[in-house]
Amino acid sequence: MGASNTTPRINRRGFLKTATVLTVGGAALGSTRRVAAQDGSNLTEWFANVSNYRGIVDKRGNARVGVTVGAEGNGGGFAFDPPAVRVDPGTTIVWTWTGEGGMHNVVAEDGAYKSELLEAAESTFEYTFDDEGVSTYVCGPHKPMGMKGAVIIGDSNVTASPPKPDYTYVSREPDYGDWFDDVDNFEGTVDMRGQTDVRVYIGAEGNGGGFAISPPAIHIDPGTRVHWEWIGEGGPHKFVAEDGTYASPLQSTGEWGYAFDGVGISKYACEPHGKQGMKGAIVVGDVFEGVYEITPAHLSVFGALGAALLSPLAFGAFLRIRDRLNTQRKN
Repeated sequence: MGASNTTPRINRRGFLKTATVLTVGGAALGSTRRVAAQDGSNLTEWFANVSNYRGIVDKRGNARVGVTVGAEGNGGGFAFDPPAVRVDPGTTIVWTWTGEGGMHNVVAEDGAYKSELLEAAESTFEYTFDDEGVSTYVCGPHKPMGMKGAVIIGDSNVTASPPKPDYTYVSREPDYGDWFDDVDNFEGTVDMRGQTDVRVYIGAEGNGGGFAISPPAIHIDPGTRVHWEWIGEGGPHKFVAEDGTYASPLQSTGEWGYAFDGVGISKYACEPHGKQGMKGAIVVGDVFEGVYEITPAHLSVFGALGAALLSPLAFGAFLRIRDRLNTQRKN
């Protein structure tokens, strides 16, 4: 990156976090009959009121996959964890109760499977999914609270972006040039200053599928670590800094992080899908420091003095007024 006040000085510090595997025990209750899951596509709407939904967890390659019933979420022990899993055809899902949140059950929205209402910790219910598709399910008593889940079987294509947080945007947008012209989910730069660790999602809904970075642009303090989390759609994805300073692994799930120091703007794009608009930017520190902003009030002052600017003395007075306004802005 060049030497300018809009160029970040970024330390080469990256890390890769591995996924956690759930361990499930206890005697199984319920059906092991293998049937096809029903098709479905819009999980973004399905999980809109599910507080612990962060994307689809990829569990392909496992013959048996565990889901916790009564996990923390939705105001208490009223969640499935993980809420959404992607598995291979023929995989058995084993739901295990925590004993929290009262009595829960597992009920398929299409009626294909249903457990008893259970409360005791370590109770289990299992079901095996044969064919590709999407199966959504709920806890009957607590569905209105957001106790919902989904099993995505095989390579079924779904819309699965996490719910959009209530972001705060910066009051003054940096100049990105035409970087975001083809990015359909860019709405402005999200202000994440004041945090030491921030999160950005890879594979969010946008640009014609799971081909978006969410949020695309963020403003952070120097020293902040950005955690990118893959949510399992449109991938695999790998993003690379425009100047080559950093690059993530090529993956469909998992996390990767990088700590940014200095001041400036770092642009990056998904290597396979950048031309589709899968691009982002990290604004580090005060990129406007030393840059004078002309406002309408300043132009009014300038207009009043315009005729007198031919005088060196008057010009010096104008500069003093400008510097005073600039100092007030900083303070």
